[in-house]
Amino acid sequence: MTQKKATGRFRSEVKKNLFRIPISITKDMESWLQSLSNTMKATGGYKLPKSYVLRSLLNAAMELGIDASGVKTEEELEERILEAIKRYKKG
Repeated sequence: MTQKKATGRFRSEVKKNLFRIPISITKDMESWLQSLSNTMKATGGYKLPKSYVLRSLLNAAMELGIDASGVKTEEELEERILEAIKRYKKG
């Protein structure tokens, strides 16, 4: 069971028992994450940390029912994710 603690800094709950996973991303990906956070703040929200954004993306992806069988490349996995998003949208 994950315990949560409310904080005033980000106005959301901080999850405990998280695993730290170092990742390598491109400069474009980092810029996109930064831009997304900046948009949140500029439109009246809070500038959430990149880790919050990535966890939100993973939580959403976990709901998609991604078919990862036989995947051999990062590009192929990306295609499967996009296919799962299309299926999810159709309902």
